Amino acid sequence: MSKERVQRFVISLVVALFVASALGYLFAPEKMLSVVGMESTPATDFLVRTLAAALLALTPGAWAVRERTGTSGQRGVLIGLAVYMFASSVVDLSAFVDGVVGFASIPSIVIRAVLGAVIVWLIP
Repeated sequence: MSKERVQRFVISLVVALFVASALGYLFAPEKMLSVVGMESTPATDFLVRTLAAALLALTPGAWAVRERTGTSGQRGVLIGLAVYMFASSVVDLSAFVDGVVGFASIPSIVIRAVLGAVIVWLIP
């Protein structure tokens, strides 16, 4: 499979995951938190809704790099997406090790790390 096809698929997947997560965090933070074994409080709801706003803000930029152009702007967006994938995986892994979140967070950690690695591979 060509890098062009991989990039279109991976970036489309990332955008879909961003939008789905953001909408879940905005409209049902208690359900989203319960998936990883966290209780919903006004403070956690505020924090995840803030995260949701950031994810929504990232989606147009991410969507714009579906097509492979090799521009410096595209490189910057891909680097940012990869950093987000790795950093958020590390944060979640730390939360898992500290007992803040449950075992259900592990698949998300792995998926984001794999997506981050693929995005690094896609950087022109």
